[in-house]
Order: sequence, then structure tokens, then C-alpha cells
Amino acid sequence: MTDRQNTASPLFQLAEKPTKGDRFLQIVAKTDPRPPRKHKLTRVTFTVSRLMEFCSKRELQNQTAHGEYDWPLVVAKELMDNALDACEEAEVAPIIEVIVGPGSISISDNADGFPAETIAAILDYTVRVSSREAYVSPSRGAQGNALKTILAMAYVLDREREDEDGVNAEAVGVTIIESRGIRHRIEFKVDHVSNEPKVVHTTTPCNRTVGSKITVEWPNSERLLQYAAQRFRFLVSSYAFFNPHLTLRGVWDGKEFINLKATNPNWEKWGPRDPTSSHWYDESRLQHANCDGMMPSRSCWGPSSKT
Repeated sequence: MTDRQNTASPLFQLAEKPTKGDRFLQIVAKTDPRPPRKHKLTRVTFTVSRLMEFCSKRELQNQTAHGEYDWPLVVAKELMDNALDACEEAEVAPIIEVIVGPGSISISDNADGFPAETIAAILDYTVRVSSREAYVSPSRGAQGNALKTILAMAYVLDREREDEDGVNAEAVGVTIIESRGIRHRIEFKVDHVSNEPKVVHTTTPCNRTVGSKITVEWPNSERLLQYAAQRFRFLVSSYAFFNPHLTLRGVWDGKEFINLKATNPNWEKWGPRDPTSSHWYDESRLQHANCDGMMPSRSCWGPSSKT
């Protein structure tokens, strides 16, 4: 063999095989002892706005701890709680009406209503808005994101209605709040360029001067509402069992499913405006409240509390 043959590729072996006649070269393939090269994936760090947590089915399921078929129950529970809290804070016996019609859920009360600045704050998805966040008390909720999730639910459901491109690119969720003589129409959309929620808020005069009425327009209503119908009616009716001061009326598709007068309109329990104990607060709670600019005052602890 020549020197050129001896320096051949290591993947092959050149050998001479003697025979009685002519000699010939035999090329034998060799196994490469080196492991094969693997393709590597270079991971890139992405920054995603937390505001989009309200704009997908998966994220809303995580925040509410319920799937889409239970979302009508989430709306009922959150709006009923808010209505009761508002009435108790206004120190009036609650009168609540729940009406479910074709494509909408409405809940009204007889409390003091929503100030316009509170509604504007609710529409700011960079913050949480709650009158109970800084206080330790036996209240119904304190996270401050209930209405934010409800505003987004209708958008997510409308987006699920497919068009030729697979999703409804023009999806919008509509919620209407009537309070203190003002009708607030809130359209929840998504700006696909900035990848952030886009809320369009318009106001017009209305005749409701007592309490508030919240109407959530509900896309895919036939499928979702009918699935939750029995449990929805049971959940709403159950509020009367534990709130003897509550007057409650419920209507589903034009048929009344409950109309119950308060058994004890003067029934009292701890209210949102009642003093709480200073011993319920610790350093972390006070520090958190102070960071939000909502340091609890001495008056909320009660006259016998020590600072």
C-alpha cells in the first residue's frame, strides 16, 4: 500500500488479502468510536406581560380555580358576595335580584353604588383594588381581582368562537355597570401589537340612583349557562339560608326560581365598618398596608385598643 493509502480516513481500513493469484485491496468500514454530535437548543429568555394573565382560558382557570363550565357559578358567587358586602357596609338590609337571560347574567343590589373613581381603578390591570386588602377582618374576600377576572371571562369565551382563521380575532367582552345615575359600558379587548389588555370605557346617564346593577354579557350562553343552570340556581338560593336579613329574587330565562323575603331584616353580624382588634395585626401586615399607602388608623382598631 502507498503512503496515501495509509493516511486514508479513519472511518475506513485498507487491507491486502493474499490469494494464489492476483492480489487485491479490500476496504473495510470501521465503527467511529466517537459519540454522534447532538443538536443543541439555545434557549432565549422571553418577557411576557403579567397583564395577559387575564386574557387566556388557562390563566383564568388558574386564578379562579374553576374550569370554563363553572364560570357562571364564579360570576354568581363573586357578584353576590360583593352585593352583600356593599349592603352591609351601607348598613341596609340587602335586597338582591339575579336575572339570567339569553346571553347575560345580571345582579343588582340596594347599597350605595360604585363611585366612578372605583370603577376606573378596577379597570387598571396593573394594580389590585380592594377595600379589605389592608385589614384583618372576617370579610368575604380581599384579593381585589374578582371583577377583573369577570370582565375578562366574556372576552375569553368570545375568543373561543372560531372564525375562518381558527379564533375570533375581534373578540370582545362586554360588562355594564349601572350605578349613581351613570351607565358604564366596559369593553374588554386585547391589543395584539403590545400584547396587553385594552379596555374601552364609555359612560352615559341612566335612571339607577339606588344601589348598582352589573350585567355580564355571556357568549356561548346556551352551552355554558345550560350546563351550570341547576347548580347556579342552587348556589344563588343558598345565600338566603345563611343570611336571614336578605331579600332575594332570582329569575332564569323568564322563570322565577326564588322569591324570598327576609325572615329577619334586623339581623346583625360583624359588619365591614365594625372595629377590629389591634392584636390581629402583625408587623408584616402593617408594613404591607403602609407600602400601599393604606396604613390602618387607630379608629379602625376600636377605642379600647392599644397602639
